[in-house]
Amino acid sequence: MVKVTAIESDHKVQLPSEWVEELGLHGLIALEKGVESIIVRPCSNVTWDEVFADKLRVGSHVTALDLSEVSGDDYLL
Repeated sequence: MVKVTAIESDHKVQLPSEWVEELGLHGLIALEKGVESIIVRPCSNVTWDEVFADKLRVGSHVTALDLSEVSGDDYLL
């Protein structure tokens, strides 16, 4: 189904309310730019704990760490 809507002066777009409810678009949404399209998807709220949960486990060790592309700027805090 295609609906036509205006882009407001501040770049806002009004989505049909039945689409918002049907797709569960609340809070944050994800926008994906295609060649000639923009895809709007639900975006789940993710905590920092969830983001970093699988990155490096406590007690694990890193072998063969490649530091060839590390510069002094990488150590800035």
